[in-house]
Amino acid sequence: MDDASRSNPATPGPASDPLAARPARPRTRLERLTFEAPRLPETTGAWLHVVSGSSPSAVACGVLELAARFLSGGHRVLMVDGGPRLQLHDRFDREMRWGVIECLTGEMPVLGLVQDVGRLGLYLLAHGLPAPRTHWLQLGRLLDESRPHFGRAVLALESDAPAAVGQALAGRHLEGWWAGRGRERRSADRLADRLGIHLSNLDLDAMPDAKLEALDVRLWTLIAERPSAEPSEAPTPEPAPAPVARVPTVTSTLDCDLRVSERLRFLLWMRRIQTEGPRPDPARTPVSATTPSA
Repeated sequence: MDDASRSNPATPGPASDPLAARPARPRTRLERLTFEAPRLPETTGAWLHVVSGSSPSAVACGVLELAARFLSGGHRVLMVDGGPRLQLHDRFDREMRWGVIECLTGEMPVLGLVQDVGRLGLYLLAHGLPAPRTHWLQLGRLLDESRPHFGRAVLALESDAPAAVGQALAGRHLEGWWAGRGRERRSADRLADRLGIHLSNLDLDAMPDAKLEALDVRLWTLIAERPSAEPSEAPTPEPAPAPVARVPTVTSTLDCDLRVSERLRFLLWMRRIQTEGPRPDPARTPVSATTPSA
């Protein structure tokens, strides 16, 4: 019997099903973190990017750094506030009363609660009202509803995010980032183990403040650094219904915003119909529906 089986009496023996679940071995530091040689977020093919850090301000800076990189590549970006203490809505002077919490409970559709933050292509789903219980297992459904309308999604989490978040994200193609310094490896290690995802270091030297003004400066810097005559180089996202991978012009972005608004109004109308029920209009009722045929 190996050491893992001796340390856990519930581990199946040799005669048990070989496919039965076994305790996961602890990850080594190099499996959890890549502080020494982090890769660039815009060069990865993942649609979902998870970012955390040691403080709300560090997480907010990480969110904006990722958003700037994806915006410079022509993507529409959705920022999702997954932490009750992050308060991302305050960074953009937006409301918190509806957001992730309400979407996870199924009370409201995602598109009905997304807020623009005053920058073209950048949107926010706030955390929402405090709740005694967060239905994290519905996080996958929330992301699936969002994906057809946004080129990239940035999920912000606190460093003590529960393991249920990792369970909801299991099996999804994503990239994980730690917004902070190497001296914070211990906190990052614990989060990586709890969520079961890999975390790479995210350099924040170019994003010292979590403000829209800093985002503007960073965005223009990234655009200026891009080659003037480059081919369409954005990584192709994993297959999904009606993906929106690139937004090459302002006109197409505005058209897409209008389509999203139309769909939002339709969803809200359908919700009202489901709640109140249809109201028959006598003036439009066919004669055959009220008078028996001869």
